[in-house]
Amino acid sequence: MEGDENVRRLRSRIYLQCGFFVFVLVGISIAFAWFVETMYTDLDARMDTIEKSHDILENKLLSALKLFNYTVAKVEKDVEQQVQEVNDNVTSQNFLMAYQFAGIFAILGSLISFWHISRHARNLTEPIVQRKIIAIMWMIPIYSISSWLGLLFVEAYSYLSLLKDIYEAYVIYNFLSLLIAILGRGDRNVVIDLLSKHADLDRLKPPMQFPLRPKRKFPSSRHKAEAVLNQCQLFCMQFVFLRPITSSVTVFSDLLDENSWDPTMPQLYMTLITNVSIFYAFAGLMRFYQAMKNELIWCNPFSKFLCIKGIVFMTFWQSVAISFIAHAIYENNGDPNADEKATEWSKRAQSFVVCLEMFLFSIAHCFVFPTEEWEPGYRAKEEKKIKATFGDSLALKDFVTDVKTVMKSRNENKYSKINEKQLSPSNNDEDAQKSLVLDSPFDNQFEIDSEGDDGGGNESGIV
Repeated sequence: MEGDENVRRLRSRIYLQCGFFVFVLVGISIAFAWFVETMYTDLDARMDTIEKSHDILENKLLSALKLFNYTVAKVEKDVEQQVQEVNDNVTSQNFLMAYQFAGIFAILGSLISFWHISRHARNLTEPIVQRKIIAIMWMIPIYSISSWLGLLFVEAYSYLSLLKDIYEAYVIYNFLSLLIAILGRGDRNVVIDLLSKHADLDRLKPPMQFPLRPKRKFPSSRHKAEAVLNQCQLFCMQFVFLRPITSSVTVFSDLLDENSWDPTMPQLYMTLITNVSIFYAFAGLMRFYQAMKNELIWCNPFSKFLCIKGIVFMTFWQSVAISFIAHAIYENNGDPNADEKATEWSKRAQSFVVCLEMFLFSIAHCFVFPTEEWEPGYRAKEEKKIKATFGDSLALKDFVTDVKTVMKSRNENKYSKINEKQLSPSNNDEDAQKSLVLDSPFDNQFEIDSEGDDGGGNESGIV
């Protein structure tokens, strides 16, 4: 019995110890769970704090970055604006210098032309001729002033060019009228008589024949000369009437689309028509000049023609070349407004260059159209100078004429032999003189002139 009691006590003690151990273990578990929960709660709070701090810091960084970017963009914009202002100032200064430079030359050229015009007006010895010269010299002030205004006001360039084109066509016809007036002094029949003399010598070609038209026959050289004169005047006159039409169409087409090289726009075709019209106008001028150059050589018509031709070249082909170069340069820059900028720059460049060139042409006009040409006795003096050239003083022209005469006679004449009978040896000298006989009189090509010298002797020579 005592042994069972000990066993019970032992079991009770074991149960107590196990229960205490379980209690301690549960307490430790609860304490650990509370600690872990507390730690997690504190960690979440700290994480929330860290996230809030991160968000605040990120917002501040973004705000600072935005402020920095805004400041940089503003500085860049201010710098670009200042650079643009500097460029605009430099451009305006360059334009101002170009305006002043071109204006000075335009004013000087106009003043020289006005002075030259006044000289002709004061010395109006040949009114019929000098009125046409004055009309030609008005070309310099018109071109100078209109080009300078076109440089200042680019928007009005096309309308000012229309004025220049119309007067250019009038000047070309006026130059032909000047040549006719120099020859006839207002009498058209005198000019026709001079042309008919060339027609009599077969040195005047008939008028130009156009396709699908029958060949004309002329009953006399005078009719042929009159037809040539009419055609020359018609060729120049058609340019006077056609140029205003083509220029007006070009100006109004530019208001729609300012592109000279677009095949869908009329500007290109107006340019081609103008070129054909100019060709016929200058063909008429050159035809008349070639026919009458010997009668006009005393007044140097070719230099006068070059002055007219030079101005026409400067205004048309020069503008085409400048426009082509400007478009080629600006299109390579990749600018979306390259066409407009190239057109504006080419207009300004053309106007500037023309102002300078008109100054040079005004000086050239003083030498090409002098007032002394129309003073009494000037023509005789100039013709004497032409005859007294270096070649004539050496008689080279006479020598060339004699050579041509001899060669022509040798080709046209045939030699024949005399009788086959041989002459005696004693007559060798006479045989040497008569061995060849000309079929046609060769001596008629020369004139034998005998003059008595101061010593009373006679001297023979071939003239």
